Amino acid sequence: MKLLPVSIALFHRKDSEGQMEVWVQVRTDDGPLHGFLEFPGGGIETGESSLEAVVREVKEEVGIDILPENGKPMGIYPVAVTDKTIMLNVWLFIPDSGLKGKGQWLKIRKPELSHAYKGKIPPPNHQIIDDLYHSLYSSAHE
Repeated sequence: MKLLPVSIALFHRKDSEGQMEVWVQVRTDDGPLHGFLEFPGGGIETGESSLEAVVREVKEEVGIDILPENGKPMGIYPVAVTDKTIMLNVWLFIPDSGLKGKGQWLKIRKPELSHAYKGKIPPPNHQIIDDLYHSLYSSAHE
């Protein structure tokens, strides 16, 4: 089975009520996830670190420069897809005012968490969002 390393940026913030929001953009390729809302990111190129890849991908997809030192690794999420395993390297970033493009903020509320967006975001992102909520936001609202 082939391994495909990918880095994604997870921008998160608290809204005016202290609830979590994550920034997503519309996937525009012609694949099976066309039209889904996803985190910016993409494949890690040969000789590139996961952090270098996410900085490059955010610049290419979103049009903003993010500072590598502001990224915090959240974890690696393996996703099995037919003949390959995608290794999602997730990096957390506090939002920059420069977020733009075909993006939007998704409100994540307990108890629905990310499941309110089933069929609108790729399945692996549900676990990523839920893990972020439980690690950074749930203690303040339970």
